[in-house]
Amino acid sequence: MHEGHEHGAHGAGGPHVGTFGAHVAELEACAAACRDCARADREEGMDDCAVMCEACADLCEAAARILARATLPQEASAALLAACAAMCRACAAECRRHDSEHCRRCAEACEECARMCEAA
Repeated sequence: MHEGHEHGAHGAGGPHVGTFGAHVAELEACAAACRDCARADREEGMDDCAVMCEACADLCEAAARILARATLPQEASAALLAACAAMCRACAAECRRHDSEHCRRCAEACEECARMCEAA
């Protein structure tokens, strides 16, 4: 144990339990839309879009897992959400370049996720 720091001093789950529940759900929904889009992109030979969607899904999934732990200091969670917002905006912009339905759905999910992350 570290001197002056007792594990469990924050109680079960840490100081921010439940704070990011809606964000976790939105990040997971965005990641799912990105994964669906990436699969369809690959089938249609749209590799650049697929790469962007896969990267966005990876980041959103990682952020959701991290925020679900609810133990980050506010500065760290804000930085994580800012990174997700930026990635979601970039993915939405890429998907908006295409006319497919899966890209439209992905862009909408990314834009909604970015708005929620930016509002945090």
